[in-house]
Amino acid sequence: MPIRVLVVDDSTFIRKALIDILRKDRDIQIIGEARDGEEAIEKAISLAPDVITLDYEMPKKSGLDVIQEVLKQKPIPIVMISSYTKEGALITMKCLEAGAVDFISKDIEKGTFEVFRKANEIITKIKSASTARVNSTLIKKVIETYRKPEFKHETMEKPDELKAKKSVLPSEMKKFVVIGASTGGPNTVSEIFSLLPQLPAGFLVVIHMPAVFTGAFSQRLSEKTGFPAKEAKDGDLIEPGKILVAPGGVHTRVEKGGIIRITDQPKDAIYKPSIDIAMETAAEVFGSRTIGVILTGMGNDGSKGVVKIKNKGGKVIVEDEKSAVVFGMPRSAKETGVADYIEDAHRIPAILEKLVLS
Repeated sequence: MPIRVLVVDDSTFIRKALIDILRKDRDIQIIGEARDGEEAIEKAISLAPDVITLDYEMPKKSGLDVIQEVLKQKPIPIVMISSYTKEGALITMKCLEAGAVDFISKDIEKGTFEVFRKANEIITKIKSASTARVNSTLIKKVIETYRKPEFKHETMEKPDELKAKKSVLPSEMKKFVVIGASTGGPNTVSEIFSLLPQLPAGFLVVIHMPAVFTGAFSQRLSEKTGFPAKEAKDGDLIEPGKILVAPGGVHTRVEKGGIIRITDQPKDAIYKPSIDIAMETAAEVFGSRTIGVILTGMGNDGSKGVVKIKNKGGKVIVEDEKSAVVFGMPRSAKETGVADYIEDAHRIPAILEKLVLS
């Protein structure tokens, strides 16, 4: 069965360009188009597409309004078409938080034909989105877990109690945690840190996003979780209790002394930033004190990295299929056979706490 797509954009050119690109793939069928938010909601409900491509700035109702209205009624994967600007990146982060599964950036400065240069990326992301689990149930599962009488984890506390503790910084760093994610990753990462108490560990988050968007993500991560978070810069020092987010479009390496190095080498890497590079270099520096976490995403980035971490005596956590928005990266990491834990995302905070404090 073909993937049935509804294309939503107030720009006639962008709308037609997306339709032309998607129609070239035999696995994709265009079942409709919409030029404003109200029409998008109406057609999403009546046509029940497998995937919606959605602009966030439209007449009548915004993209954020569309996401909220549609997902109340149908769990349809939504891929945002986002402007490559700081403002556009922040709005995109809010759309992902509302339930969109992925986004495609369009650089307006490069002209409207930029969308055609992204044809392969657009098709790949639509296909990936068609397999995504919409509305991750991580938070719902946490609430349900707290309500269960048999839940007796000794150190894990309620989210509000954890947030209050995050102003207390540890005096030493026991572990270094590298978290890798792609499609569906921003929400899952944010939710994990929201449930995590302050720990004597440094954190590096590597998500497949363009440069402008990693900066916006680090800002939202800090606002939502209570952890100090920033986009990593060359020469940054890894510190306990703080989150560094690998910048998009380049690679983040860890060097002796816990120093961050930003580089564009290797230039031909499929993913920039590369989770493998971050994890492999971290394992070289921190050895058995390294913890690698692979979350939702398409592809296999991180599989080499977790093997290196395991070979150096570190620990590996892989998100289970039941909670992953897209199970590509976790599946690949799982198949390496080195995972110490394969668990739903809502259990990962307690596992991290246990490993860091042990």
